[in-house]
Amino acid sequence: MKIIDVVGREIYDSRGMPTLECTLVLEEGVQVSASVPSGLSRSSYEARELRDGGQRLMGAGVLRAIENLEQIIGPELIGKTPDLVSMDVKMIEMDGTPNKAFLGSNTILAASMAICKAQAYLNDMETYELIGHLCNADTVSLPFPMFNVINGGRHANNNLMIQEFLIVPTGAENFRHSFEIGVTVFQELKKILVKLGKSTSVGDEGGFAPHFDDDRQALDCIMNAIGHLDESLQDSVVIAIDVAASQLYDRATKTYRWRGKSISDQELIGIYSDLLDNYPIYSIEDGMSELDPEGFTALMDRIGDSVQVVGDDLFATNIERIVEGIENNRANAVVIKPNQIGTVSETLQALMWCKENDVNTIVSHRSGETNDTFIVDLAVGASVGQIKAGGCSRGERMAKYNALLRLEDELANALEDDAL
Repeated sequence: MKIIDVVGREIYDSRGMPTLECTLVLEEGVQVSASVPSGLSRSSYEARELRDGGQRLMGAGVLRAIENLEQIIGPELIGKTPDLVSMDVKMIEMDGTPNKAFLGSNTILAASMAICKAQAYLNDMETYELIGHLCNADTVSLPFPMFNVINGGRHANNNLMIQEFLIVPTGAENFRHSFEIGVTVFQELKKILVKLGKSTSVGDEGGFAPHFDDDRQALDCIMNAIGHLDESLQDSVVIAIDVAASQLYDRATKTYRWRGKSISDQELIGIYSDLLDNYPIYSIEDGMSELDPEGFTALMDRIGDSVQVVGDDLFATNIERIVEGIENNRANAVVIKPNQIGTVSETLQALMWCKENDVNTIVSHRSGETNDTFIVDLAVGASVGQIKAGGCSRGERMAKYNALLRLEDELANALEDDAL
């Protein structure tokens, strides 16, 4: 079954900003669509989105991307059977830039995701099954969810320095149980914030976005909410933070802005060490700036033996940057975001290298999301250990969690059928 048309569409993400949807029309009238997210807190090493510029939609329109999709990429796909790897390679060659600036990473990724879904359909597979096959996996597994419960930094209009406060129910029996724990903590946290007279509005990623005088107050509220769980579960719920320290870094002075002061990387690491002494934090993402690789190494030397030190902006899902960073002890875990690199194939290359080298991975959403659940298929198919999909609110976040719940049921039913 061949592709007979490629259609681009300007849709809107969860922040009400334009983004791109690609629909592949196959023979016999079958249509497969994919839409791409967009981040607000971005790495300078990410592949480049293509935006229109000008006055319309604050310059953020994607009509140029649609033109590239339909007039440049489309003719190369039409008449061919969907094949992810070869078509990704072709689109990268057609772009011809090191960061996909010509065609646009959003343009290429929309097509790449749609091709992946279409290839799975033609092979009578679920998308996660095709991804597992491409990763040479014999089995698949569901990830541990990292629930965003409080938003700060660039994802919320408050004064929190840390961008994401997350909880991870490590002691749950399965994903459904994990989600029940996440929802319970989320709702108990809401009650606590109401009692304190604080806002329960949510930020871009679905976590609450109240004003606090200090980040420790946010952590104290989270611990209070965890304390409302059954006693047998409390010790198995740990905390993760995403500092997004690139947003705090002053490249001129090589210092960090923290609570109105300029501090050194060692002083910032000291703040993290103090937090680790007082809270069950197991993961720190982007604790240092992408422009401060030596700071990452210093952080690893200080806490890397006991905590997951995660690189996001530092790596930007770029396998060359990941290999260099891991070999130089910058981090021991990697965030994976397909739109940072621009194709599904390159995303899978990064994931497979991490798996082969025992490096923890976290598949992640973006702050500007759509209802597309492709990252769920990616996380399950590649058997990634962890997933970030946001808080337990907002439709674009819940779409991912509900997809994981359905997928877990399907996998469980398949196991039961095999046992009969």
